[in-house]
Amino acid sequence: MENKLPIGQKLTIEVQRLGINGEGIGYHNRKAIFVDFALPKEEVEVEITADFDTYYKANLVSIVKKSPSRVEPFCSVYHECGGCQLQHLAYDETLKLKRELIIQAIRRYVKTPVSLDLIKDTIPSEPNTHYRNKASLPLQYKYGKNVIGMYKPNSNHLVEIKDCPVQEQDINKFYTLILNQMEKRKMLAYNNTSKTGTVRFIIIRRAAATNEMQVTFILYKEDPEVVELGKYLVEKFKEIVSVYSVINDDLKSREFFTKNTHLIAGKEAINEVLNGVVFSLKPDAFFQLNTKQADVLYNKVIELGNFKKTDIVIDAYSGIAPIAQYIAPHVKNVYAIESVQASYQSAKDTIIQNVNKNIDLLKGDVVEVLNRNKNIPVDVIVFDPPRTGLGEKVTEFLLKKKPKKIIYISCNPSTLAKDLDVLTQTYTIMSIEPLDMFPFTAHVESITLLSLK
Repeated sequence: MENKLPIGQKLTIEVQRLGINGEGIGYHNRKAIFVDFALPKEEVEVEITADFDTYYKANLVSIVKKSPSRVEPFCSVYHECGGCQLQHLAYDETLKLKRELIIQAIRRYVKTPVSLDLIKDTIPSEPNTHYRNKASLPLQYKYGKNVIGMYKPNSNHLVEIKDCPVQEQDINKFYTLILNQMEKRKMLAYNNTSKTGTVRFIIIRRAAATNEMQVTFILYKEDPEVVELGKYLVEKFKEIVSVYSVINDDLKSREFFTKNTHLIAGKEAINEVLNGVVFSLKPDAFFQLNTKQADVLYNKVIELGNFKKTDIVIDAYSGIAPIAQYIAPHVKNVYAIESVQASYQSAKDTIIQNVNKNIDLLKGDVVEVLNRNKNIPVDVIVFDPPRTGLGEKVTEFLLKKKPKKIIYISCNPSTLAKDLDVLTQTYTIMSIEPLDMFPFTAHVESITLLSLK
């Protein structure tokens, strides 16, 4: 029998599980149907919107039988915005889901049997709202005014956001304030059709410990009014201590920062403090977006590492080297490896500022740097790679180098599982612990401890 449903076909299905993007997954003749906002154990009426070789996509029409875990979203634009995927699910259930997504990935990709007892319960985030310390939001001129928000998934429609419940309150406040100032100064968001206006994005970052804030304007072209607005913000508000402008006319690029980046008011960096360490943050340096949960994560590294004062540790993909800073007091030496210049420079500034004598910063690709420094007697390697995971070159290096212990921080269950499939040739998985870095989203962070067999 041909398994073919026409576009627009309505049918009722039972949702079996949630997918990696938080969508409900049901089946028709063994072919998966992906439905946003549907939950496991729900019976739902759906309308087919797309037919792919191995699955359908469908819209949720109505809920015939509701899950007891379904809750009312706390954001007024949740269904349009797309920034969060799980506000319709009770928070405790989102924690179970994130553990389940890791289990699914392990079962799919790791050939060596892994006991479910090794996959711990997800560490919750406290708080789980107003936790984001940085936001990068686009602007449009519409309805006769500048509007800031997020693009609806797979569209050019900008959903206006006035008070985002996952961003820190001060960030929401200053977005509103900056928009008001832009209106007073007759400044316009950039319009690609009319080629009018200049401001494409506004990025705001806040340091929790110092309450210092940094504002960055991403512009299509130079605008003297932005310079004047930057000076006003620093003079008028004690929280805003650093303002930048970035000229970026590449509308297809997903990168914000270019070589045409300028400090227009205040100081170069804001200071965040974690674990007694002062971190200098320039606008293009990476720092975890959930400050309190970052502290939980880094302390978990210390717990799992069970470091000795004689240990030599590698902090790979170190960013601005927060993990190296946490580890340094417990070991003989830490080598932090970072390839991105902005993060490398911020790490260097932080190390100098905190007078860490046992952290050595190395710039470049992880494998290339480690091959250049073959004489380093590595005891433990800590990895915090991008979503693409470690990859073949790094896992091959590890199988040859054989450090006693690997601590692997992952933000992607699939690439974690693929890497573990290779590493379990030589290493034993001691534990995998999910950690909720981004509440009410489908993002899954975890920390895995591996020990040399």
